[in-house]
This record gives sequence, C-alpha cells and structure tokens, in this order.
Amino acid sequence: MQHSNIWHLKQFKVIYFAFIGLVLVSFNFVLNDALHKKIHTSGQQLVKQIYDLNLAPSINNEVLAALVKSEGFMLKPQVPAEHFKHLVSVEHDVFTYKTLSLSFYHYSTWVKQGYLFVLLNLVIIGAACWFYCWWSLLKEAPKKAVQKALIKSPKLIKPKHKEVGVTKQVKSCELSSLYGVSLASHSLFILIECTCNFDKNTDKEASFKVAIIKNFTELKSVSVELLNSHYLAVTLQNVPVTQLDRYVEKLHKTVFLLCRNHQNTITRKNIKVGSCNYRIGADQITVYQLAKSALTLSQSSLLQHCHRLPLNHSQEKLLSSEQVIENVKKNKFILFFQPLFELSTGDILQHEALMRVRHSQHGLLAARYFINQVYSNQDALILDKAVIGQVKKLILSEASALTVSINLHPNNWFNNEFWEWLPSQLAELKLKLNAKLQFEISEADFFAHRDSMAKPLNIIRQSNSQLVIDNVQSSEKIAALVEHSEVCAIKLSYELVHLLNEKTHNQKQITKIVESARYLNLPVFAVGVETQKELFMLAKLGVVGAQGFYFSEPLQEFTQAVFH
Repeated sequence: MQHSNIWHLKQFKVIYFAFIGLVLVSFNFVLNDALHKKIHTSGQQLVKQIYDLNLAPSINNEVLAALVKSEGFMLKPQVPAEHFKHLVSVEHDVFTYKTLSLSFYHYSTWVKQGYLFVLLNLVIIGAACWFYCWWSLLKEAPKKAVQKALIKSPKLIKPKHKEVGVTKQVKSCELSSLYGVSLASHSLFILIECTCNFDKNTDKEASFKVAIIKNFTELKSVSVELLNSHYLAVTLQNVPVTQLDRYVEKLHKTVFLLCRNHQNTITRKNIKVGSCNYRIGADQITVYQLAKSALTLSQSSLLQHCHRLPLNHSQEKLLSSEQVIENVKKNKFILFFQPLFELSTGDILQHEALMRVRHSQHGLLAARYFINQVYSNQDALILDKAVIGQVKKLILSEASALTVSINLHPNNWFNNEFWEWLPSQLAELKLKLNAKLQFEISEADFFAHRDSMAKPLNIIRQSNSQLVIDNVQSSEKIAALVEHSEVCAIKLSYELVHLLNEKTHNQKQITKIVESARYLNLPVFAVGVETQKELFMLAKLGVVGAQGFYFSEPLQEFTQAVFH
C-alpha cells in the first residue's frame, strides 16, 4: 500500500508539471499574438498621423525618422550586436492609410515587451508552485497527525489502566530525571603505566594507595597493587555502568597529580591507562588481557591517554548445555525481569523474562553464558517449558495488568511437541484478561523461516498473544510485516543502540526503521541503553520505549520497578 501511494504521488507530479508546462507554452503564444496585433495597430496609427501632417517622406526624412523612432519603429533595419544576432530578429511590415503606404521595421514582440513576458511567466510559475505546496501540506496533514498519534499511542499500548499496579505514572518530569531506579554496576580492572621517578625514601605503592583510596571513598572496594617500578594495577568495584569512563579519567587525573608533586616535568602523556570493565564471575585472565590491550592502545596514541575495553558476552566463559539442563531439571534457576519504559511518560510497557541459572562457583549466570550452546529439541523443550511455566505462575499470582515477553529457543519454533503443549498453558492466562504474553524472535530467524512457521503464528494469534521482532538492524524487510497482524513491536539490535550518539550511520538507520514502522502502526523499542546520551538520541529519533542498565538492573519481582 505504501509503495502504491508513492507511485500515485509520482504520477500526479508528472501530470501536474506537464500540465503547467502546456499552460505556459499556450499562454506565451497568445501573449505574443496579442502584442503583435498591438504593434500593428500602432503602425497604422503612425501612418495616419503622417498622412494628416502631409509629410513627404523624400523631403522631410529627418522629421519622419524621429517620428517613427518615437513610436518604436525603424525606417531601415538595424543590425543587432554580434552576440545577439542569432537571438534578436528584426521584423518588417507595410502599413497603409488611404493613399499612403510606408514600410517600417521593428524588433520582435518578445524583445520589445520582454519584461512583460518575464513578469507574467513568473506569476504563473509562482502560483503553480504555491498551489502544489498547499496541496502537499493538505495531503500530508492527516498522515502527520496519524504518525504523531502512533508515537503517543502505539499499537502495543492499550489505554492506561487506573488500578494500582506496576508503576506510578510520572507526567511532568524531565527525561534525564525520569528514571529514578537503581543503576547497574560493573567492576573496573585498570593497568597504569607511570614513568615518574619517586624519591628513594618514598614508598611508591603506599603513596598510590593513599591517594587513590582518598579520591574514591564513594566506592565500596578499591585495591591498588604496584606491579613494578613503572606499572600499577587498580581494581574499582561497584562502578555505575553510566560512569565507567568518568572513573577511568578521574583515576588518570589522580595519578598525574600525585606524580606532579614528585616530578615537575611530568606531563599527562607520561601517564597511560588501559582498563576493562566486567561483572562478577568473569574470567580474570581474560579481563587482564583486555586491560593490557587497552593499555597498548593508549601507549600508541599521542592524544588519547585512556582506553577502556568491555568484557563482551562472546569473551566470557560459557556454561555447557548439559549443566544448564541438569540445573533446570533440578529447579536451580530463577527468572528476572527487565522492564521496558515508555520514553514519553515513564510507564512500564512490558517486562522481558530473563533466566538465571545457578552455578556452584559463579552463582547466578545470565542466559548469554549458555543460550548459544547446541541443544537437542528435547533439551530446548525443557528449557522453554520451565520458563513459561514460571512466568505463568507469576502472572496468575499478580494482581496488576502485566505484559511479559519471552525469548523462545530457536529450536522450539519448529518443534510440534512444544506448540501442542503451549495452547493449554495460554488458555489458563485467558482467564486473566489483562495479562499478555509476547514471544520474541530475531529478525533474521523470522524472515528466514516464516513460511514454515504457519502453525506457531496461528496459535499466537488465536491465544491473544503477540510477537515481537527482535534484533532489527535495518528497515529493508519491515514492510513485509504488514502481512502479520500478530507482530506488535520492533526491537532494535544492541549494535545499533550502543554509542548511538557518536555514530551518524546508526542514527540514519534507526530513522529509516522508525519511519517504516510508523506506516504499519508498530512501535520501535531500543535495548541495551547504557548512557543518557544514547537515551536522548533515541527519543529524538522517535523511538517509543527503551530498556537497559541505564534504567534498571533486571528485577526479581515486577513490583520492584516503581518510580520514586
């Protein structure tokens, strides 16, 4: 439908401007003919005047020439300038009154009355452009009104419930102070190269410990270790994820000022810092290697003295699929819920269910540690049955209207046993009319296999559930979602959101995704929001909702996500 509208609009433009061109050509022909008749009339009157004055052309040649010239005619043709001889033509006419006939020359009408041609053509073109702009605005007004309404009331969001439930609405707050929930924290392992020469009587390690601990009293745990005469290792724990870079820069400044007290000639470029942020349970060898790599980047840069490399999911140790299934069978897992906030109001739109499996050494491990492991269909079935069963219990026991989204294991989308089991579970949730289940699937998996997913999609529609397309990276395939009424929202990929404020290409991609989704009345959500700059940019680009560690850590209970 969208492509059809665009085609019709282009067709209208072509016809409209072709019509305006035809009008201009016709008008100029008519104007030229009218002005030529006017010249002819002037010539007739001039001959009549000469006849009445009884001027003999052979005797009173100078008087006749002056009189003819005053009326814009010539007795003899004048040769135009060399540059204009191909453009300016001289016309010849014979005018007669009674017994007197005179031959006069004159320039073409468009030369003599050129200003009139230009003025009237500009008036017509201006009027045509004004009408086209007015028509375009009139046509776009309803569409813009609908698009504005979509941002405020996307397809996913129903009218607000008035019962006391999950959130307290915040209506008049700035975006920066809207999210008053606890922030996630990481640990920072930092390697520092310092070429400062301390006095022999000074305890270098003790000096660094005192200075650093004194400047980071707000942190629960700070450790400092001197590796050798030029290298220092610092560990900062419980650092808010939104302030990681600020703490690294603060540490660089602390070390620089301390060294400046012992050596006046030292500069900031003599202090190089490499850091790695990680969570509890991370492999220490990997953390050390990443910090060392970050330090190497700092050492090779003349301008940037601090570098930080995060410990990504792909770099962390994974839990084997056998361990996961055994722990799930023994009920050694727990569900956390990541709230997704509406940017315009601060309301919670949904909770994404996140599994945490207990590990004997590392405690609760997130799904990213094991979800990419190879699972058999039976193991994947056990995994998702456990998650859905736990979600169902929580929904049935919760008094508020809830929307919970679940990421199914990819194998289960094609497992008939799973889809024969699921309808009976969803039927129980129909008794709780305000509760909804949403199932998330990555964009790549959905479009690669949607032709073979007829049964799952039909069950989702019939059970009053919905589908969220996750990990969307471009707008290329969004138009195809018009055929799927069960799709209720789009989630951007983490790669598009991360450091969005610094990446203009990502901003353009998100703009295209938002525009395409609006035509289908689909809200666009962002995941993995970590900084305020990312949040502001997402709001500016028209993203409806967002989730991530900037707002809140995953919550064990729905009711923990309350604005204060």
